[in-house]
Amino acid sequence: MFLNQVQFPLCNVLLTSMGFLSDSLLLEVGTLLTSILASVYIYFKWSFTYWKKRNVPYIEPLFPFGNLLDILLTRQSIGDYCTSVYKKFEEHKFGGTYAFTIPRFLVRDPDLIKDILVKDFSSFHDRGFYMNEEIEPLSAHLFSLTGMKWRNLRVKLIPTFTSGKLKMMFQRLVECGQELQTCLEKVGERGDVIEIKEILARFSTDIISSCAFGIECNCLKNEDAEFRKWGRKIFEPSLKHLVIGILSGAAPVVLDTLKLSTFDSDVTKYFRNMVQETVEYREKNNVKRNDFLQLLIQLKNKDVLDDEEKTEDQNNETNTNTETAEGTCTPNRIMYINVTYCTGKFTFRII
Repeated sequence: MFLNQVQFPLCNVLLTSMGFLSDSLLLEVGTLLTSILASVYIYFKWSFTYWKKRNVPYIEPLFPFGNLLDILLTRQSIGDYCTSVYKKFEEHKFGGTYAFTIPRFLVRDPDLIKDILVKDFSSFHDRGFYMNEEIEPLSAHLFSLTGMKWRNLRVKLIPTFTSGKLKMMFQRLVECGQELQTCLEKVGERGDVIEIKEILARFSTDIISSCAFGIECNCLKNEDAEFRKWGRKIFEPSLKHLVIGILSGAAPVVLDTLKLSTFDSDVTKYFRNMVQETVEYREKNNVKRNDFLQLLIQLKNKDVLDDEEKTEDQNNETNTNTETAEGTCTPNRIMYINVTYCTGKFTFRII
């Protein structure tokens, strides 16, 4: 009986102490969260004064999205967004927007555009795309590289886009065009209804695989071709890609800290292995083909294309920037997929 009388007061004291600690802990956590949120809000509001301080006309941003809310909610495509922003600055030569806290500058005046792209291009060559070569090698292509890495790669790739080099690949385009004609004739004979977007997407994929990767995937004959399947995965929307896309524009340091890749690991592995195996096979068996990959192999081995003289910029390059075949080719082949596939798809849809 005596023990029970002692135990009850002890329990009451412990429960009271725990309740006090719980209330105190909740108060501290609440205060900490409030301080963090207040600091973030103040930082955003301070960031949103960037264009105002510089007397640049701008579109009023919305916390915390800046001017990207309609894109994030898929109310607008990127093209429609750019068009609407462009029209809002009709009475100005330039204007400013915000991608979260990052200021973006829009130029409308043709003379200013000419100065940026020609006269002062040395100060404006970086495009502001997220890139981390260590975490995701495929992101290190010409569109995303910065500084001297961009300059050195650009100097190497310029000779591959001369009219003579591009004309060399024309026969590949003709062959793909003949395959398209054959495919459409068979469909016409059967009188089937076709999805023209899908047909032209397969046609574009055949051109990309033949000219850029040096392989014949025959997507027009086989709609389930492996290259076509993996190529589609690059553009497949997902919550992960949406979040990574937002972080790459708003807080790229988070991607670096968490080591998040902008590409799925299986996609990266497939394209890197494919390019590496193709390059090794050509070099081992002395196989040459009139395509873009062959030009990059020449650059990798000789640092200059056949029948091309080194420019002054190429002579000034150091050997420290020499890349492996896979390291040089694969990222720029992915860039080729993005540019060619998207441009071709939308051009064909307009036609």
